[in-house]
Amino acid sequence: MKIPTSHRRGERDCFTGLTWLLVALVVLLLTACGTSQAPPPQAAIDIHKGDACAVCGMYIDAGPGPRAEAWVQGYKAPLKFGSTRDFFAYVLDPENTARLQQLLVQDSAQINWQHPSNEARTFVDARTAWYVAWQPLSGLMGPTFASFATRPDAEAFVRAHGGELLGFSEVTPELTTLLGYVCPSEGSPAFALAKNCTAVSHSDGSSLPAPNERPDLLRSANRIPGGISPAQQEHQHAPLDAKTH
Repeated sequence: MKIPTSHRRGERDCFTGLTWLLVALVVLLLTACGTSQAPPPQAAIDIHKGDACAVCGMYIDAGPGPRAEAWVQGYKAPLKFGSTRDFFAYVLDPENTARLQQLLVQDSAQINWQHPSNEARTFVDARTAWYVAWQPLSGLMGPTFASFATRPDAEAFVRAHGGELLGFSEVTPELTTLLGYVCPSEGSPAFALAKNCTAVSHSDGSSLPAPNERPDLLRSANRIPGGISPAQQEHQHAPLDAKTH
């Protein structure tokens, strides 16, 4: 029996319509899957009261100096660190390096050193930041790195306080362990680690700021006080154990 031409045309139109419908459904499913698998943005988050350092366990919110955060594979939120020294102790540990994702540090030019902001907006990319080692301002657990978003700000800090300017890749586990408040003296275990350390004398002839000294490091309204107590000076080369600190 001969099938009418109009009937065959209707079957083709129906088939074509079903084909396009299936294609549209496949595209929608693939889009949905791609959206659900996209990683969340790895931005900095605010420091909150009760947040503890992932290395030393100390509460972070009341401590001095710049803090840091690290997005690590397997965690839904960034790990937080009370100081840049603890941060480097963690990220330079071979057991952790393969799982590291976005790394962030506070820009010291945006904070008051003794009472740092807890806001996420003060954090910058740690891998492109600049660091000052052997500088005299104390962090949460003693000697620490002053971190800056830009090299000019870091250089201004060195001119005011002394220390050595380093890029992210120049910070090593050994340097982190032996970090102190002043440039290492000849014969000390850390002497070979300091390649271009600048010592700055203060009003009393020492390289450490007086307890009441409030230097305007970056020539801005946000001053960074730099008091170091005698007890801290005695432990200026206290080693840091990256695993048990």
